[in-house]
This record gives sequence, structure tokens and C-alpha cells, in this order.
Amino acid sequence: MEELRQGNRFHASVYVYDSDEYRDMRMFTTDDGKAGFALKGDEIVSVFVHSDSEHRGSAQALMAAAVEQGGRRLDCYDTILPSVYARAGFVPVARVRWNDDYAPDGWDYPTYQPFNNGRPDVVFMAYNPAAVDGRYDRSAGAYVDDYDDGSPLVDAYLAAMPANAD
Repeated sequence: MEELRQGNRFHASVYVYDSDEYRDMRMFTTDDGKAGFALKGDEIVSVFVHSDSEHRGSAQALMAAAVEQGGRRLDCYDTILPSVYARAGFVPVARVRWNDDYAPDGWDYPTYQPFNNGRPDVVFMAYNPAAVDGRYDRSAGAYVDDYDDGSPLVDAYLAAMPANAD
């Protein structure tokens, strides 16, 4: 993951856990180790595809594999990723407005200018199999006051899904 961040102008929006945290997750990679994802319970984290991977363009396959392995939730900045995740069946459930106090190290506002003037929301998304091949609706998802308030809304959304929806 750290290698992926190098040379990527959007590196600040990629959260990399420390190695001890990854040890507690289930990790999946392609044979060449240049594409993959991790699962932290049912949360999909650290989806990646290196630019020199033979698996470029595999985001949808990675997301399908993550869902097959039990991934049901994720969060991300409201940049290009929500559209990618929406095609994989993830719908916005909650969002929290950008807060400059919590900007990641190395955040470059001009780089992210197209996304809410460099201050994108954090979007909490949940898997809905009926939404596969869907389109991202930037206005969807209830605003919450604090990051920690997003997960309970995802929990409620997932709990309300019919048992046979998977």
C-alpha cells in the first residue's frame, strides 16, 4: 500500500493501516501481489491496483471478490471512488462533511479541487445486491455530525436488508 501511494498525486486519500492492524484483517491479493483488498470484519478496506499490474482495470472484479468474501460496507472520500463502488452495488447511506482539522497528512487542496473545492465529504456505503451496476448519486446519504455516527446508519441499512438479498 505504501508503494502504491508513491507517485500517486491522490496519495493523501489512501489510508494505509500499520502492519499490526493488517495482521488482524483478512487480506486478498492477485498472484503478482499488485492488486487486492483487505477485509476488516465486513468492512472493505485498502482496495488497490498498482499501475504496473497486469490486473489494471480490475476494480469491479476486486469488489465482487470482496463481496463474495463477506464485504458489506466501506467508506471513502467523495472523489471518483464512490462511482466505482456504486457499480459494484454499494449505495451511499451516510456522509460527513469535510473538516479541515482532520485532513490527512499531505492533503493538497488544489489536487482535490474538482471535489467540493478540495474538501470532499466522507461517504459511508453499504452493499445492496439490487444496486449492482448502479450509478452514484452524490446527493444520497444522510449527513451526520461526526465520523463515528456514520457506521450505525450503515448497520441499520444492512440489518434492514432482506435475508435472501445476498
